Amino acid sequence: MKNLLEEIKSESTVSGEKLGLCLILNDIAAYNKQKNINYSEHQEDTIDQATLDDLISRISTVEDAEAFESYVQLQSFVQRAQALAFAYNQQAWNGCSRILMYMIQAQQVEHARKLIENLPIIMTETQYNEMPPPGKIARQRGFALISNEFPCRPKCLTIEDYFIQPEIDCFQEMMSLENIEKMKDKIEYFRRDLLEDGIRRNLAYNTLCSLIAERIGIESFTVFSVDEAPLVEQIEDINEKFIAFHDEIAGEGEEFANKLRILESVFSIIDVSSFYPDESAVERVREKLTDPDSFRTSLDGLVEMLTGKGE
Repeated sequence: MKNLLEEIKSESTVSGEKLGLCLILNDIAAYNKQKNINYSEHQEDTIDQATLDDLISRISTVEDAEAFESYVQLQSFVQRAQALAFAYNQQAWNGCSRILMYMIQAQQVEHARKLIENLPIIMTETQYNEMPPPGKIARQRGFALISNEFPCRPKCLTIEDYFIQPEIDCFQEMMSLENIEKMKDKIEYFRRDLLEDGIRRNLAYNTLCSLIAERIGIESFTVFSVDEAPLVEQIEDINEKFIAFHDEIAGEGEEFANKLRILESVFSIIDVSSFYPDESAVERVREKLTDPDSFRTSLDGLVEMLTGKGE
């Protein structure tokens, strides 16, 4: 930026295009300084407002004024669009956390059921003496005797001194796969309207930043992107947990088939690659950015185009 600034200062009339580029480089330097990105006290300082005002006053033609105005509009767009991209990124994180919560809770219910199904039949001494020998289930799972003076007697033993067998409570049943199916529309909202829409718009904005950087020849313009990598990593983690949950539901018969049907219906693999702008949209936007007026008139529309919703 220093060389460009010195070049502009040395000219009797200021080029709107060059000053516009200087304005963007100034914003990048200020942003890096604010975020402490690649910044040290040895790097060049940003342009002070007095110098900028002086250079603007030396623009002498309508064409140069319009060229500079385009970069002012680009500056304004980035300030607003970056804030929106941050919001969409957080929206997607919200969707991720909701989906993950429901999936993990359903998985924990299945784990609890398996644990209970494999516990030995627990009996007090009184219960063992008064009941006939344990049947088929006890032979499969074994049984354990406990004293009538079991420490948590009020909660674990009946008035007849019989052990109360553990079971899934009402809250856990509410989060089981069978009940999760009733929440399919809600979970679909978290996925479609929060996660998918959020990351798609985040990626569209980032792609536009890359295309603008290419258009103006300033690679560091991409510093204004909103990093999607942690979000993509979280989605991949959800996919891994889905696969693990799917593999855990092993068995034959209608019960297992129904659980797999519900799991695949309510939760499924999230294809991250489908949220990136397709190549045809990228090429259309690249072409539109060659128009000198694109920074002044159509940047919001270009984001929509990259999401697949704009024309």
